[in-house]
Amino acid sequence: MRFSSILLTLVALVSSGLADKSCTPSFDYCSDVLIKSKGFTEADLKSVLKGTDLENEDVKNVLFHCTNPGIVGHPKLCSSGCKDSATEGSHQCDG
Repeated sequence: MRFSSILLTLVALVSSGLADKSCTPSFDYCSDVLIKSKGFTEADLKSVLKGTDLENEDVKNVLFHCTNPGIVGHPKLCSSGCKDSATEGSHQCDG
């Protein structure tokens, strides 16, 4: 009985962590928006950068593209930082 309770709790925790991430496909997001209001963590975003030429960049300087609800990719370096917009998904690089 204990094992099934632990297993059920573990499944619930994993499921809730995955369900919390959301973004609109084809929209671009700065890291701060993804972290503050879309359920992503800095570790999530750093994992997207692994294996790319942006792997050692600060996530604050990267524009992420939402490829599917809850999945970001296609990172783009914003050398002057990422600029938030009042419109959902319309973020861009500064300067």
